[in-house]
Amino acid sequence: MKNLLILFSIIFSFSTLEASEVSEWFEKESNQFLEIMNNNEGTESENYEKYKYFVNKNFAVKSIAFGLIGENIVEKSSKNQLSNYLKVFTDYLIKTIYKLSNSNSSSSIVLKDVDIKNDIYIIKSEISYKKSSANIYWKVIDTGSSYKIIDVIVENTSYFVTKKSEFNKILRKNRGSLEALIIEIGKI
Repeated sequence: MKNLLILFSIIFSFSTLEASEVSEWFEKESNQFLEIMNNNEGTESENYEKYKYFVNKNFAVKSIAFGLIGENIVEKSSKNQLSNYLKVFTDYLIKTIYKLSNSNSSSSIVLKDVDIKNDIYIIKSEISYKKSSANIYWKVIDTGSSYKIIDVIVENTSYFVTKKSEFNKILRKNRGSLEALIIEIGKI
């Protein structure tokens, strides 16, 4: 029984340490995101470049992109097609975040809680703007060298699940053609 208690306390303190590290990362990166959002002095092009850097630094873009189209499409596509898709998807993700963040001026992002499930950190936060607020959950993984966001859930709506459904609809309509998907998301 004593050994079980010791093991439990070691696991608990390790989990607390990991949660503390991801909390520090989140605080730093969310503050940087707010700085970009609230930067009224930079040109539109300069601000877009800052969003681009932020997304490439903090999102598991390749994992998200390939997860959205599924293993079957990945396996039957050429390296060139996959490379082109990844580039177009990355631009699409950056534009999506850029448009969303420029559509409202956020005043704060507050970290509420961090939970760990199956090696995925679930970060609960609240974003406040003007007189309203929204709960946002960030699914984050530890890559060994940094933390990367793999999904964002806003008011119970998952970005990954929503986009997977949209992309699957386009793929089904076009008989699994990755090229058709590339064209469609490139239009946005």
